[in-house]
Amino acid sequence: MTSSIVFKSFTGLRHSSQEHPKVLHSHTNPISGFPYRRFRIKASKSSPKLQNRNLRVAVIGGGPAGGSAAETLAKGGIETYLIERKLDNCKPCGGAIPLCMVGEFDLPLDIIDRRVTKMKMISPSNVAVDIGQTLKAHEYIGMVRREVLDDYLRERASTNGAKVINGLFLKMDIPKKGSENINSPYVLHYTEYDGKKGGTGERKTLEVDVVIGADGANSRVAKSIDAG
Repeated sequence: MTSSIVFKSFTGLRHSSQEHPKVLHSHTNPISGFPYRRFRIKASKSSPKLQNRNLRVAVIGGGPAGGSAAETLAKGGIETYLIERKLDNCKPCGGAIPLCMVGEFDLPLDIIDRRVTKMKMISPSNVAVDIGQTLKAHEYIGMVRREVLDDYLRERASTNGAKVINGLFLKMDIPKKGSENINSPYVLHYTEYDGKKGGTGERKTLEVDVVIGADGANSRVAKSIDAG
């Protein structure tokens, strides 16, 4: 079954009715227009088991995605590491979140800084989209400050057992295929900034079984595995 997404074309700040809507199928990335890469993960009772230790997972990137992933993993009893370079980062991000996120992520209402009912988003290429026209009388768009939201989610992950590392991920050594030791770890190379080495930080390594890349559009994890 194939679903479709329809995008309207805009010229400047005014909707252009001269162009037909562009239809992109679900197997195509609606942002880039390129096909998605497919992958499959399999696990079974016959999969190799870890001996005398828990699964170790490193989450690279401490934004909402990374913080939520680290919290979920830590709650499940997994040895979790969350690596983030800027723990007090104030991002140039609008911070708009849907109301459903408050309930789904169990966020406190006071984390919402502003309640917006109308918004116009304008891109650097002068494309504009009006948001809020479909909101009901009791609904609103929640605006948060990213440094507040991100820190809240990281702290919650830490409370549940995740180790938060103030560090910059550099690269990782990937286990070779066909290795005799099927549980060979990924070796992460990163610079840790703990204040002891000044602004230069200290180069360190970390061995884990799984790596989650939550480090944004210019992901170093993606580059490490040639994911495009």
